[in-house]
Amino acid sequence: MKNHLILFVIVLMHCDLRAQSSDSLKKLPPARWARVRSVDVKHIALDIQLDWSKKQVFGTATISLSPLQKTEQIKLDAGKLSIASIKLPDGTPLVFKYDDQQPNDGLVIQLNRIYQPDENVDLKIAYRSNWNSPSDPNSLGGTNGKGLRFFGPTSTEPNRRQQLWTMGEPEGNRFWFPCYDAPNDLRTTEIKITVEKKFTALSNGRLVERKESANGMHVYHYQADIPYANHLTSLIVGEFTDVPQQVNQLTLHNYSLPDEVAATTASVVQLPEMIRYFSEVTGVPYPYPTYSQAFVQDLPWGVGGNMLSTQTENMVDDDRTHTDFLYLWDDLESETLAQQWFGNYLTPADWSHSWLSKSLARYFSELYDQHKNSSDEFHLYPRNWDRNSIYWPTWNSGYRHPLVTVHYDDPALLINDGYSIFHGAQVLHMLRKQLGDETWWKAIRHFVRTHGGGLITTEDFRKSVEVASGQPMDWFFDQWVYKMGHPIFEVSKIYNATTKELLLTVRQAQKTDWLDPHPQTEYFQGNMEIEIDGRIERVWLEAKELNTFNFSLAQAPLLVNFDYEDSWVKEIRFEKTLDELLYQFQNDSDIIGRRGAGIELVNYFKKETTSSADKGKILAAYRSVLSGKSYWRFKWGVALPQLQNMLAPPNLQSKPIPLDEATISTLLNLIRQEKAWVRASAINFLGMTRDPKYDQVYLNALNDSSDRVINVAAIALGKSKSPKAFPALKKLVNKPSWKNQSLLSSLFALQQLEDPRGFDIAYKALGDLTSPHWVLAVPIWDYRIIAAQTIKTLGKSEKAYLLLAAGFKKAMNENDIHGIFYTTLLIAELGDVRGLEIFDSLKSKFKEDANAMVAVEQFENQLKATTKTNTK
Repeated sequence: MKNHLILFVIVLMHCDLRAQSSDSLKKLPPARWARVRSVDVKHIALDIQLDWSKKQVFGTATISLSPLQKTEQIKLDAGKLSIASIKLPDGTPLVFKYDDQQPNDGLVIQLNRIYQPDENVDLKIAYRSNWNSPSDPNSLGGTNGKGLRFFGPTSTEPNRRQQLWTMGEPEGNRFWFPCYDAPNDLRTTEIKITVEKKFTALSNGRLVERKESANGMHVYHYQADIPYANHLTSLIVGEFTDVPQQVNQLTLHNYSLPDEVAATTASVVQLPEMIRYFSEVTGVPYPYPTYSQAFVQDLPWGVGGNMLSTQTENMVDDDRTHTDFLYLWDDLESETLAQQWFGNYLTPADWSHSWLSKSLARYFSELYDQHKNSSDEFHLYPRNWDRNSIYWPTWNSGYRHPLVTVHYDDPALLINDGYSIFHGAQVLHMLRKQLGDETWWKAIRHFVRTHGGGLITTEDFRKSVEVASGQPMDWFFDQWVYKMGHPIFEVSKIYNATTKELLLTVRQAQKTDWLDPHPQTEYFQGNMEIEIDGRIERVWLEAKELNTFNFSLAQAPLLVNFDYEDSWVKEIRFEKTLDELLYQFQNDSDIIGRRGAGIELVNYFKKETTSSADKGKILAAYRSVLSGKSYWRFKWGVALPQLQNMLAPPNLQSKPIPLDEATISTLLNLIRQEKAWVRASAINFLGMTRDPKYDQVYLNALNDSSDRVINVAAIALGKSKSPKAFPALKKLVNKPSWKNQSLLSSLFALQQLEDPRGFDIAYKALGDLTSPHWVLAVPIWDYRIIAAQTIKTLGKSEKAYLLLAAGFKKAMNENDIHGIFYTTLLIAELGDVRGLEIFDSLKSKFKEDANAMVAVEQFENQLKATTKTNTK
């Protein structure tokens, strides 16, 4: 499951809060205009140490700045800092006032005299931080937080790494050093960090030196000489081993956990090629003297700081696991790398323009995917994810805004929601299709070369597009960037055999929402590609309700594909006959067109009026596609799931599914011949028969090179209730695998097998606090969650609850937020009624924390629902 899912879940939580009833006028959030600067910060020098016991940073920040108008007072941002003193370089102390409740300009410094505009002032501030961003009870798989995040072993996670990392975006760095914390001021930095010998300290820029201090500590000295924005400053401390790579004269540093060097080496193999690709296509070689990435815990995805990317530890897999997930993790690695160009080298001048950096980085990771893999991969995976997994659910939730807006509640939500990243990437793809590849790349290179090293706005990008194209492009930016919405097309066709003409009628049926005050596009315009029997016709769609197009054809077309390659963000209604859908599904050169036809065929199959003969044609077409040479992701992500949707819909999967011999033969051939993900999907499908006669297929698959295949084979074996199942699943527990995937597979399968002997395996896993495991936003990767679910299925929760209750008590005593809610999650999954007793103490402890109370209520409701079901 893609880690962006974490981000999407967070966005939908906010969407629920913002969604209004359909019959009430929505209120715009307050306008947040670009912050007006009173100072020009030129350089920040930090000399800091760590207090692990108090989870604090302490030391000095020397800030070189100039006022922008005559003044005797300087204002800076400081988030919950303890300010000990502020002095001039000669030691003169300055009077200051500090209000840590003030969102901006909370630190007011009285200067020793009146300073003129552009006159330099150096301020040395001695301080200590007080903020440590806690775990989010609603996102136990990881959260960005803000400012400092300290980690260390706990009773529930005794093997948790001792680490520190920071999150500056959007306004988190003020919580660990005083600064001007807005994106519209660029400055250089020099950071000295003193740590214990066992630690590696990482920060922005080149490592000037690492030396040993008089007390045996190590001092790391970093210097960034190219100005960059405040939120891009990063600090990472932990036990790491460097895995270096080389691209020409540039050394790349990949900071691995010491016991994962081989896995890190396998996981970062594409990084040099990514550097070369982005350097070539942007027309600007990697713009900095160094690049590093470090892999840390409790971060859901990745963030590209200046010359230093902070990546989730989940990106690191051993070689065989990374082979299965390389499309996912290469996306992450390339996206954070692309942020060095889009976000660092070109920095949005204000959060309202953050879509530029976010969506360009996202889209360039997708372009690398297209370059490295194929256009089919590009269309089926990242583009399909952006639209169907992110944009549509976000839009349909009622949370809506244009890409560029000054009306937002929280910049952290704005820059990470379904629009700024994912919808923005779709808009960039539409722009590329509108311009054509040659003009698109000309525009990108003009934009990067013209504005590199500075601040950017959406208008800067528009002007570069106009320079490259020689055309006004305000209409495109107006309808897709400054306004919101998408077209709803109703398409119909008539072929006139006498005149040999095809008439295509396109009606735009969308309506603006008068209850939403955000600007909306009434009718859309632009180039539209229409595929007619393999020929691509490019027409201009006018911004009006009804457009008609005539095409000369010698005979009625077999295939008409409106919006070739699904370039537009749109809804569409275009009725086609069964024969037309069958032809398109099997013959269209557009893999997205084939996908759409396949889905329509399933809808046709499920109609009560569809004859058995027509259903047979549809099934035969699906089997033909699966047996043919279609791209593997099309088979895995489209053909197999949709065939399963017809023959084994979800409401029937609790019982054995009878499959015809032709389908079984197709599945067995896929298991023998296809890529890992297709093999896995075919085994999963075959396993729905719950027939033990296929147990040898599953047993053989337990020796597959892919853990994806092993997982579904184990589950299918469990479903079969074969007498061979338990011995094989017990043996599987100890099969070597990356982060105990074999144990996970065995536990999933034991749930299906329902053999009481599985309890001992599940109970041991539930109490294992030492083995490595993955904790993500979805429970499929954490063996302790699956162990709790398995014990619940076996109906033997008594002993397990006592184990979890003891862990919960320890976490409460230690005030370990992550441990408290993680054990609460396990108790909710276990489903033992005695677990309800913990919620009084949770409500008492977190009654003042609205976010935590959301999690408390969700877990309590989950447990109540489970126990109510169990008592029926």
